[in-house]
Amino acid sequence: MDILKNFIVFEGLDGAGTTTQSKLLVEKIKNSVFTNEPTDRETGKLIRKCLRKEAEFSGKTLPYLFAADRAEHIYGKDGIIELCKNHIVFCDRYLFSSIAYQALENDYELILKLNENFPMPEAVFFINTSITECQKRINSRGEKKELFEDRALQEKILANYIRAFEHFDDKTNIITLDGDLSIEELLVKETEWLKKLDII
Repeated sequence: MDILKNFIVFEGLDGAGTTTQSKLLVEKIKNSVFTNEPTDRETGKLIRKCLRKEAEFSGKTLPYLFAADRAEHIYGKDGIIELCKNHIVFCDRYLFSSIAYQALENDYELILKLNENFPMPEAVFFINTSITECQKRINSRGEKKELFEDRALQEKILANYIRAFEHFDDKTNIITLDGDLSIEELLVKETEWLKKLDII
């Protein structure tokens, strides 16, 4: 797995604040762009329908859909590899999410295998927000819960995240941040880390 320069990933449980933090960094850092998974490409749209429970797929099918969406995201037209040539790319979720979520219903080694050839980001920010706080934020949205937002599932997802980060610990810079800090405090810490790693 090669490291892709200027590619920064945010990971965390649903409600952790990954979208908020990545978008704030794009506002703050010149020549940076935001992207996310699932993508807005056709495969990503299909996945989002499933997450919203508007379409039904077997849990055995989802890992392949996510891998296909990721391949387009990385290698497709205007994909991450192309973007990283001239921008810092902040991505809300990547293959670590696939391992954390899809390993709930699938063999852990299968998920690793499906994702083994994708490039590693230069850094991963894991926003480690407590499950209680995540649930509070999800409930405050006033929307129907998505597929993986149940508390019991989130506990299992967190365990899978920890296992995934242990596996990739020597392959990229994995930075765990306290997600219960304020939005502003997190932004300061992320900026400090980006400077320390000579990314900005």
